[in-house]
Amino acid sequence: MSKQEYLRLLDRYLTRVTPEERRDILDEYETHFISGKEAGKSEDEIAEELGNPKYIGREMSATAAMDKAESSKNPNHVTNAVLAVMGLSILNFFVVMVVLTTLIGLLFGLITATATLLVSPVLLLVKGFIDGFGTIIPLDIYSVFALFGVGLMLLVITYLACKWSFILFMKYLRWNIDVVKGSARS
Repeated sequence: MSKQEYLRLLDRYLTRVTPEERRDILDEYETHFISGKEAGKSEDEIAEELGNPKYIGREMSATAAMDKAESSKNPNHVTNAVLAVMGLSILNFFVVMVVLTTLIGLLFGLITATATLLVSPVLLLVKGFIDGFGTIIPLDIYSVFALFGVGLMLLVITYLACKWSFILFMKYLRWNIDVVKGSARS
């Protein structure tokens, strides 16, 4: 593969990097070609040593997207990071999708349970307006206070679970990128 073809392919797969980073990366790889030529190697040999530009571009794009997601915590950047990591390979798409779906399901269940418990006093008031406040027995009031208290405790747990899930999922994606890089090199 010629230097120009290699750099063109690399440029094509550097989708989630800034223009400045893209220029730096392409300059660095061009420098590898120049150094290799000075050492007496052909462009094909240099391209072979550098590796597949498609994989390199995707890995660098995924890493750049991860950096941006971790620094900003913007949902759009997080989504871009997840999609970039999922795009590293077909198998990786399914592996990340299973973990992401499981995590979202668990967090959704926790958030729903928390919201339901915190809304229990409102539901008791609705029952009072519909059936009359005379139908509310002390056990209903005690139960609602207990449920509300559990909801408050669960609110703290839910907040921490969401925060740590984000952190752990980002670490998982980083680990996943490293695994894919390792398997691509072998």
